[in-house]
Amino acid sequence: MRRIRKRRSLPLLPLLISLVVVLVLVNVAVLVTRPADRPNASERRSGALAVTAAEGAADTRPATRKASPSAQGIQSSKPRFGAFVGTDSKNAAAFEKWLGPPVQDVVDLLHPDQWSDISDPQYLLDEWKDTGYRLIFAVPMLPDALLPTKERAMRNGADGEYDRYFTELAENLVANGQEDAVLRIGWEFNLKSWAWGIKDHDVFVRFFRRVVTAMRSVRGQRFDINWNPNNGFNPYDAVNYWPGNAYVDSVGVDAYDVDRHQYPYPKNCSKVCREQRQQTAWDEAIYGGPRGLSFWAFFAQKHHKPFSLPEWSMWDRFDGTGGGDDPLFLSQMHYFIHAPANNVSFAAYFNLNSPDGHHAIQKYFPIGAKRFRELFGT
Repeated sequence: MRRIRKRRSLPLLPLLISLVVVLVLVNVAVLVTRPADRPNASERRSGALAVTAAEGAADTRPATRKASPSAQGIQSSKPRFGAFVGTDSKNAAAFEKWLGPPVQDVVDLLHPDQWSDISDPQYLLDEWKDTGYRLIFAVPMLPDALLPTKERAMRNGADGEYDRYFTELAENLVANGQEDAVLRIGWEFNLKSWAWGIKDHDVFVRFFRRVVTAMRSVRGQRFDINWNPNNGFNPYDAVNYWPGNAYVDSVGVDAYDVDRHQYPYPKNCSKVCREQRQQTAWDEAIYGGPRGLSFWAFFAQKHHKPFSLPEWSMWDRFDGTGGGDDPLFLSQMHYFIHAPANNVSFAAYFNLNSPDGHHAIQKYFPIGAKRFRELFGT
């Protein structure tokens, strides 16, 4: 048995003071050493930023222009509201009238056959000129004509062969009042289906940098260069395609109510059954999961860029893997968009049907349409 030396008693008041001092010093040490960018558990549950492991390496070179306050991770105003309604200003006005609040941004894109369609999309610029909408423009890196030889074409682009087309495009945007356009260069590049969707991420990065450099060289431009992967599971891990902080102004992610594990709904799936599957899809694929919205919002924060949603929507997919008329998805997205920790600068609802299914909210989603107006119509 160990011998215990008997100690003289200390006065009670000095002892209590000493304990308080020690506790204060310990708490200060914890606050100093705790990572400032690590959100707590309640933030992760609520749809704010979530901590994830994988990160793209930051580019340490100086940026080519001074970053705006939002690019420093500060959300200074309410997120801008936008919509994809096709190349049709009347559709934009009709959607705006149905919803109530003004549409600030319109999303548009090309599926060009030749380089001239990319460098000089005058029909598109004529449609949106003097409408007051800011253009969120999906910029193809290659024309569809080069899809069969896209690996070689992307290498040619990385070597500077196509710089002149992007310089001309930038000049046309500025000349038509779209000097502040958001440019989604090579959007959804982590999908194989696009001409710029290739496995060689080094080639993509070099080509992306050349496009940005060419377009920023045009006098009068104030473009927002948007690096724009597709959300969730995809063939290529978009993290490997990060071009560096100097070449990106904002991080954008296209997010749809899609989950191949929870949808299609089982036969005779009740309302409770549907809601359970919708919630699981959100928790494990759309928001959660290795490459869900929580990951990308935190990725943007780590790179000191504002976050955005250039395309988001409910989706009644023909293959059954979409959630369909899903007001829960709308509620979750509304909270995510407006949670200050996520630093969302703009979000644009995709309101036009696609070859894979329905998106048009007024026609195909009566329950969702009502909820959408409750959430975004105020």
